[in-house]
Amino acid sequence: MGSVNRRKRETPKTKVLAELNKLVGLKEVKEQFDNIEGCVRICSLQGTNPRTERWHTVFQGNPGTGKTTVARLYARFLRCIDIVKSKTYKETSGAQLVCMGPKEVKELFNVSGGNPLQSLLGTRVQQPSRDDDDEDDYSNDPTAFVRATSSLEPGCLKDGGVLFVDEAYQLTAPHVPNSGRQVLDIILTEIENNVGNLVVIFAGYKEELESFFGHNPGLKSRIPHTLQFADFTDQELLQTLVSQIERKYKGKMRVEDGMHGKYMRVAIRRLACSRGKKGFGNARAVENVLLKIWQRQAKRLYKRKNMANNEVFTFTKEDILGPNPADVRLTSSAWAKLQQLTGLEEVKKSINNMFEALEMNYRREMAELAPLSFSLNRIFVGSPGTGKTTVAKLYGQILVDLGFLSNGEVVTKNPADFIGEAVGKSEAQTKSILSATVGKVLIIDEAYMLDPGEANRGDSYRGAVLDTLVAEVQSVPGEDRCVILLGYEERLMEMFRNANPGLSGRFAADKPFRFKDFNDAQLWEILQRKLGSRNLKSTPEGLRAALEVLNRARMRQDFSNGREVDNLISAAMENSLQRQSKAAASNYGHDMILSQEDFDPNHGRAQHASANCRAVLQNKVSNNVIFQLEQYQNLLQVTKSRRLGITPVVPKSFIFKGPSGTGKTTVARYMNTLLYDLGVLSTDKIFVECSAADFIGEHVGHTAPKTRSQFMKGLGGVLYIDNAHQLMEGGYATEAINELVRLLQKHSQNIVMILAGPSHEIEALIAKAHGIGGSVFKEITFEKLTASECLVLLKRLLAENGVSSSIFGDQIVNYFVNQFEILCSISHWRNANDVRSLSDWMVTDVLTNIIPAGQMGSGLYLSVERANYFFHKMFQMKFSMQMNDSNNIMEAFRQTESAQMSISYHMSENKPQACFNEQATCMQTDKVEEPPIVKEEEYCAYDEQVNKVKSVQQALQSIGQCEAGFDWVREGSGYRCKGRSHYVSDSQVQAYTS
Repeated sequence: MGSVNRRKRETPKTKVLAELNKLVGLKEVKEQFDNIEGCVRICSLQGTNPRTERWHTVFQGNPGTGKTTVARLYARFLRCIDIVKSKTYKETSGAQLVCMGPKEVKELFNVSGGNPLQSLLGTRVQQPSRDDDDEDDYSNDPTAFVRATSSLEPGCLKDGGVLFVDEAYQLTAPHVPNSGRQVLDIILTEIENNVGNLVVIFAGYKEELESFFGHNPGLKSRIPHTLQFADFTDQELLQTLVSQIERKYKGKMRVEDGMHGKYMRVAIRRLACSRGKKGFGNARAVENVLLKIWQRQAKRLYKRKNMANNEVFTFTKEDILGPNPADVRLTSSAWAKLQQLTGLEEVKKSINNMFEALEMNYRREMAELAPLSFSLNRIFVGSPGTGKTTVAKLYGQILVDLGFLSNGEVVTKNPADFIGEAVGKSEAQTKSILSATVGKVLIIDEAYMLDPGEANRGDSYRGAVLDTLVAEVQSVPGEDRCVILLGYEERLMEMFRNANPGLSGRFAADKPFRFKDFNDAQLWEILQRKLGSRNLKSTPEGLRAALEVLNRARMRQDFSNGREVDNLISAAMENSLQRQSKAAASNYGHDMILSQEDFDPNHGRAQHASANCRAVLQNKVSNNVIFQLEQYQNLLQVTKSRRLGITPVVPKSFIFKGPSGTGKTTVARYMNTLLYDLGVLSTDKIFVECSAADFIGEHVGHTAPKTRSQFMKGLGGVLYIDNAHQLMEGGYATEAINELVRLLQKHSQNIVMILAGPSHEIEALIAKAHGIGGSVFKEITFEKLTASECLVLLKRLLAENGVSSSIFGDQIVNYFVNQFEILCSISHWRNANDVRSLSDWMVTDVLTNIIPAGQMGSGLYLSVERANYFFHKMFQMKFSMQMNDSNNIMEAFRQTESAQMSISYHMSENKPQACFNEQATCMQTDKVEEPPIVKEEEYCAYDEQVNKVKSVQQALQSIGQCEAGFDWVREGSGYRCKGRSHYVSDSQVQAYTS
């Protein structure tokens, strides 16, 4: 009986092997079938049972290599050689098993109820029960064997059989719930429990199956066989294409230059460029090639009438390879439209270079040489509104004309559409988007948002998106895909540095399409074209005003070029309608003529900028500062009138240097309005006031981002850094300065930066910060306020609070001017700041000790005596500060010697008589506390202190440790020279003087 059975099975086995050998390629797979047959023969000779061995197998390879076909042949082959007794053969996928869940998968091997998915997966076709040795043809018909057992239902594998799991890696994929791993554990358990009855075949990509094997260390021992399905060679691909043509057209189709001619070989070489990469479709890819050939033929023939039979059954050179790029350049309407776009010269040059490269490759292919590498996927870099989306649409149509894309539709996505919220979701979402955009142009706007960051602190979700792009986007001929990344060049390049190294090659990162901002002439052309497209007119003055508005808008960070023109026209139309609504109804017409008032309602403000500047700053800062600003305005207006532009001639940033309280902050706050009036800024709403602390970080790597963040706040307006010299202080000061200089050089046309501080310190900052100089900054010098300017400021501040006083009268004003001269001679005098303090004291005193109504009139009045009291109070405070400042002791000697001589004026009898008369009157009427009298003893104590410090300085100079002769300052329990090189202790000074 056994010999009879072997003879009965000999024919099916031979048939299976014959079908296997007909398959293209698969040399290793065919050898494995022979090895299995040999093993079974040896087992028979040795008297062992081959069913006790494990015949489970892993199929690794790209799609289209025949894994499913071979799996069916493998199942039939195992049954033919008595390895498997059951007729059951089941095909499923990892995703389907995950969807079923552990419970339902368990039921496949045990009958325990109905399957809820049975209605979706189909009802099993029950076959009559037959003995394995039945000679019925049906029992030995492999085709019927497969079809009869094609669905999954409970208990279908209870008697064993062959289970084929395609894409098995989905069971252990990171984004899959834990139920996938539980399903795999169930299958592994059944494998162990059904040795000799159940054989499982797992299939998938080699890389993904690594995580599959990593799930359980015992997997490789339980699944001992691995079959590698190699990608087809060029000859195998060509053989497949020829076979498909012969089979589809039943031998009727003819090919120009022959089935194995040059054109067919070139088509296969283009296809083979993707070989070896994940996802290469092999036989399926050949099917797509044939589909494209047929589509080109249909497009060529569908308008013809009375076609001959030989035309219908002939594939020409153009059908097989597509059009010659040289012909496309001449006939493509998309290329012609691109040439007509305003500006974009660099983009047009890049696409022209692309045509040149494609023509070169076409000639090389005709000579059967390898083409030069070329990527359809590109990077579009530039500001908003420069035409990137418009060009992307035309670029896609050009690729359609060239035969590289089948559709050309533009689909725009943002990074948020790709990034998942859990592990594995980013990969899945990215693959889904890529699958949906085959044949189309996929634009990823603001693609730099996918930057994963540095390797040690990277965002794995964003990194997963880029890794998937590298894996799925191959940038090879025949891929039928185009992906374009949009964004700012610097940030995109940073993303490429942080991403998978393969990303740069996929998108030709070294050759981006650069969309530059439109210049004045191009904006003028765009403005006129858009006005014409809307059937609008404008006066010549209106056009000039519109161009000025656009020029000012360049300062903004969000300047949007072409879209800015649209926004400007829309705003002008609205202004025109509002203006016309105030006019009589008879003035309405069907034409809308836009004027300069419509484009810029405040178009005449520059004519009054100079007068406004003096009116606003008069009596707030010195006349010298106002004069310097007026000079700057004149220079700016001259350069604009001569069309020299602002950038090369007139700096747009400033250095305000001078002592504290000289009006630097006051002027800085007004610069916003002044520069807006002069047409330098597009808005007067952006003013950022900050200090050095806002730029210097607290730890390594913190300073540059902090500086960049603060700097960006001022783009399009004024960034005012008070006490900017403090940028030189701190451990990270150099980093802050360097980053600030770099940002300013890059954005010099988009920001007005003002650095303010004392003269010597600011000059030291300029010396240290290379790049901050006269070519970038305009220096405005703020001198110390004179005594007369201080008195004028005090008068204005008191008047603003409704306080009057006779100290500003002709008879006594010189006395208080002299008081200010004394204060101005002290190094700690803070000019306008201290004048404001004086004013605050005086106003508070008047309000606190207000005179009853009817005695001194109805207004607020400051007496001469009270004013004199507050001047003395200010002097004592400033003098005390100076004497306690060890770093300014010698300077204090020089500055207070004149003050000491002037103090005698306070104590003399030379005061104007009117002053004393007013003091006496005030004492009788005010009933206020007498101000303290400065006693002679206080000045004697001051003399003693000065003499003591002088003697110490003389002793330090005599000791001679500092050869340079620097002054000495107090430090710890001794003194250090200002050169910071020498130190003398108190004991050394005392020993020398004794």
